Amino acid sequence: MGDFRGTFKEVVISTLPIAGLMLALQIILVGATSEDIWVFIVCTLMVLFGFTIFLIGVEKGINPAGESMGHEISKRKSRMFMVGLVFIISFLVTVAEPDVGVFATQVTSLFTTLNKDAMVYAIAAGVALFLIISAFKIVFRLSLRALLTIGYVLTLILMIVAPPEFLGIALDSGGVTTGPMTVPILLSLGIGLCSVHEYRNELDGYGMIGLASIGPVIALLLMGIFSGDSSVGGATEEFEPYIENVLDRFIYEFKHSFTSVAIAIVPLMAFFILFQKFVLYYTWKAINKVIKGVTLASIGVVIFLTAIYTGYIPMATDVGLALADLTLPMIVLGFVLGFLVAIAEPAVEILAGRVEQSSGGNIEKTVVKMVISIGVATFVALGMAKISFNFNLLYIVIPGYIIAIILMWLGDTDMVGISFDAGGVATGPMSVAIISTMYTGIASAKYAGAEAVINGFGVIALIALAPIIFLGAFSVYIKIMKKRANTNEPAI
Repeated sequence: MGDFRGTFKEVVISTLPIAGLMLALQIILVGATSEDIWVFIVCTLMVLFGFTIFLIGVEKGINPAGESMGHEISKRKSRMFMVGLVFIISFLVTVAEPDVGVFATQVTSLFTTLNKDAMVYAIAAGVALFLIISAFKIVFRLSLRALLTIGYVLTLILMIVAPPEFLGIALDSGGVTTGPMTVPILLSLGIGLCSVHEYRNELDGYGMIGLASIGPVIALLLMGIFSGDSSVGGATEEFEPYIENVLDRFIYEFKHSFTSVAIAIVPLMAFFILFQKFVLYYTWKAINKVIKGVTLASIGVVIFLTAIYTGYIPMATDVGLALADLTLPMIVLGFVLGFLVAIAEPAVEILAGRVEQSSGGNIEKTVVKMVISIGVATFVALGMAKISFNFNLLYIVIPGYIIAIILMWLGDTDMVGISFDAGGVATGPMSVAIISTMYTGIASAKYAGAEAVINGFGVIALIALAPIIFLGAFSVYIKIMKKRANTNEPAI
């Protein structure tokens, strides 16, 4: 009960500000009815409760499962065992991740020449390949800086030669792969890989999410280059039906969320049970604790997503349509929303907490969350300016990647993995539900046809890039402070 109260208090403090702002915007810009207001209040209560249950379930079940697998990989001599296990975990998580399926459906309904399954498998293969590279990096002490530099340089080259229609989609794919179920598993897996070796710092376990985010971007850019056809058409299938009755809408979204989460959880649950029973030889009592934790997290996600899709997404769409011709308010609102959404993001909370724990309290959770949130706010505002003035996404992304690489080499070594992991965790359900939906609404109101589709993608990529740059700059500051502490120089 104590865990619930403490976690719920944190969730309330972080989530209510954005809920209040969204409600105010709906009333002022759109003219919300009394029914709209009550639906939003109910959905907000569901978000608070679901988020809390999810975080408790992650701590009780998903984190221990990921760490146990990471421990076992490090103890085994077989490289094939490591490659096989990492591939199975990453592929299962990515193919089953609800955000990936939704994203693929949206893209293929507009790019009619793309096959949805091929796209999902390409994303999963990209994630799996780069997670295997990440596992080798941890076990064989390869340079994370070198691996990230190679990955981002290759991405920059492919961005220049890929069809422009694929650019925003490919860049966004790197963010949607790291959903609320994926992040805790990958973080725990990386930390578990490090923890069995006395000479390693737990902070060396970070970087798996950052590397994993590169894989799908490269995979989809290559798909765009070799497909030779990027036709953009009208909607073809799988769009949600319009449901006027509020209760029916809740029921529809609950069924949709439950199905998506079940598809994601059942294969992972089965894998956890088989691995822990027949590889780790856990007792059923120990396995039962993991099952309860994963089940609790799943219930929380279902409640959370039901509320998001019922109340928050329709509201964000309406607000986006209303903002289309208001350039300055749009940019200011982008900054405010970016900050509040990052603060409320479940995966950001998880990452910040694990960083504080892994650093022995030297890097406080509050500081990590604040730096990520300011970065996301700045880049969402920049994205609003981009869609308003219609300039090329490459004008932001290419300089951003170059700055990120430079800061990575100049900053503190321990912060490299944290910085790039933060780029993945910032793009979760709250970001997609509110900012991305609003962004699409603005694009639909300002542009038509293919131009609206192309301009509607890219904001997730900017959200992912922001924490990398801002935490990279923070890591340079940390390095300077460490050097002054070692030389007993007075602080300025």
